[in-house]
Amino acid sequence: MNYRKALLTTIGVFLFFAIFHVASLGPLENTHLKIRDLFLRLRGPAPTNSQIAIVAIDDQSIAHYGRWPWPRAWIGGLIHRITEAGSRTIGIDISFLPSQSQAKPVAHDEELISLLEWLDLDRSQQSLYSNDQLLALAIKKAGNVVLPFYFEFKGSDREGTFTMPESLSHSAYLLFDDPGRLPSLPLLRGSTVFTPTAVLAKAASAMGFVNAYLDRDGVLRNDPVIIAFRDQYFPSLGIQLARLYLGLSWAEVKVNSGESIVLGNHVVPIDDRGFVGLNYSGGRESYPYFSYSDLMEGKIEPDLLRDKIVLVGVVAAGLHDLWPTPFGPGYPGVEKHATVVANILGDRFIVRSDLTGIGEVAFMLLCAIALFAAAGSRRSWLLWLSCFLLLGLLVAGSYWGLSAHNLWFKPLFPALLILSLSLVLQVVRVASPSAAPETVKETLLQPVETIAADTSEVPTEGETVGRYHIESELAHGAMGVVYKAVDPKIGRSVAIKTIRLDQTLGAKQLADLKERSLREAQIAGQLSHPGIVTIYDVVEKGGHLYIAMEFIEGQELTHFCTEQTLLKPRQATTIIGHICHALDYAHKAGVVHRDIKPSNIMLPKDGRPKIMDFGITKMVTSDATQTAALIGTPSYMSPEQIDLEKVDGRSDLFSVGVMFYELLCGQRPFTGANITAILKKITTEDPPPLHEINPQIHPKLEAVISRLLTKDPKDRFQSGAEVLSVLKSLLEDGSIWE
Repeated sequence: MNYRKALLTTIGVFLFFAIFHVASLGPLENTHLKIRDLFLRLRGPAPTNSQIAIVAIDDQSIAHYGRWPWPRAWIGGLIHRITEAGSRTIGIDISFLPSQSQAKPVAHDEELISLLEWLDLDRSQQSLYSNDQLLALAIKKAGNVVLPFYFEFKGSDREGTFTMPESLSHSAYLLFDDPGRLPSLPLLRGSTVFTPTAVLAKAASAMGFVNAYLDRDGVLRNDPVIIAFRDQYFPSLGIQLARLYLGLSWAEVKVNSGESIVLGNHVVPIDDRGFVGLNYSGGRESYPYFSYSDLMEGKIEPDLLRDKIVLVGVVAAGLHDLWPTPFGPGYPGVEKHATVVANILGDRFIVRSDLTGIGEVAFMLLCAIALFAAAGSRRSWLLWLSCFLLLGLLVAGSYWGLSAHNLWFKPLFPALLILSLSLVLQVVRVASPSAAPETVKETLLQPVETIAADTSEVPTEGETVGRYHIESELAHGAMGVVYKAVDPKIGRSVAIKTIRLDQTLGAKQLADLKERSLREAQIAGQLSHPGIVTIYDVVEKGGHLYIAMEFIEGQELTHFCTEQTLLKPRQATTIIGHICHALDYAHKAGVVHRDIKPSNIMLPKDGRPKIMDFGITKMVTSDATQTAALIGTPSYMSPEQIDLEKVDGRSDLFSVGVMFYELLCGQRPFTGANITAILKKITTEDPPPLHEINPQIHPKLEAVISRLLTKDPKDRFQSGAEVLSVLKSLLEDGSIWE
């Protein structure tokens, strides 16, 4: 592998993804958010805080007591019931804005009898109080009620006409580690504030805002706990409820700007915007719900509310705010506040910090280093093994961090880096020029050994060619005879193939032919692949060249190209796959066979074919201009061979297509009365459809052969590896072979 190129590629890919990761582009950040949602759903519902309960003004309550809004004194009656049950803190998620109707004296109402008795008021005095006043008295007597207010963020601050209520000012944060830093943070800044009517605000133990803020994709994942207004900074309803529940004064709450809010022993992690990451326990009704009507009618056991934080909110259809969350739509606002309180008390907000981002970039760097090291290994599979191991580690680690430790480690960009870098390094590895013909190292073949002899006769059994002892004749071919011989130095059986040189050539032409033949044999001898017959040596004797090569026991593939001896389609496909694998190796080394045909494929007993005669066919001509075309067997030639064009590995793939066709039906795709007719059909006509000859052939298999036999090399498969990939997928599809 070209290590310098691979190193530069690794650095470039790492920097590309690291920069994009740090930039946090919007569309890709949405993908991160979706992954986070998926992990939370895979984690499933988490245990809820048992100290939180919700009293719901639900459909049942509306059906029983009538249309909303009700007289506010009824909420005072609810506070009475909750207080009598022994709750520790009450949070109201109902906006009590100034209302003329609620400020009027109340008429006689049987629903208020219990409340009046609790407030030590005579029933005859009922008409002296308004709904707001009775509710304020209930809030004051309970002494633990938090009321809501909310901000608007549009328009300008009503600086000249608005006077900050004293009750609102008392609800602002008091202690900051660095007050000077707050104005420079990207906090939400309200332009208008809407508070409860003054009598209620004065009676409340505390107030907190109830604003929610959706992410860019419209899902509620993060919640503000600080909002700036004028020159003060205000807490959310959830912060106030947790503070009162823990019995803390404002002097015991401290804001560490852009980092955290400290409530006694609890630390609430916040980002620069003043947001917390909500860790939902699940979907709607993760917390226990109690109906207002059931509570008012005494159907709820007081112990179910004792010492708890009780939130009151409207959840009846069409009357309340519904938020989409990672667990689905329709999440009530009151339950969102319950989630904030539960996250505070359980210290289980979803957290991201500056160190998390640094850790992600560091992990990406480690992945880049690991993949670079794996790509440098001689084992090609190690790169992909490393890729999948790193992906598994990334996904498992990110999920484990979120589900077990509430730590959000973003996996998207590290995953993209791992996949992209693996693909790029594989391309760099495969395209490395180290195996190109011009850089092939000198072969270990001996120089041509010329043995003095004037005869052109071939050797017979018992004679010697070079150091090889001829044992027997194996076969006759168009270019000569094949012998079985023995190399006495190591006792290895070899096959000796004779290549007849043209003795009519002049001395210089003959010498050039010999030199080129040796060079071709050297290049072919450099190939080392289990699917290619290995060349050991080249010897010249008399008018012949003798090629010593690997001896294979088996049958030529021609034996299986007749209708009587056809292999099963799956067997034939497997054999072609092995051949394509070997050709892909040779083509990447810059060697093209030029004469792929069944007689040049040996099928040993193990069923794994071996390609013979790499480089040998090019030795039989002294005319270099004919090398690309006239070498080969006419029926298996590619159109570019016939047209005297430059050939590459795709020419061999055309020949593979011819051979594949023949193996499946027992006849060649291009036939004719003479060579001229055959060559014309190859260049101008399509072969007969394979399914018409052998109906058992599946259309997907026929499509592969059709693409191999395409006239234009650009439209064929571009490599043996591409053919092999398609054949593998077909072999795995059982329906094709039924």
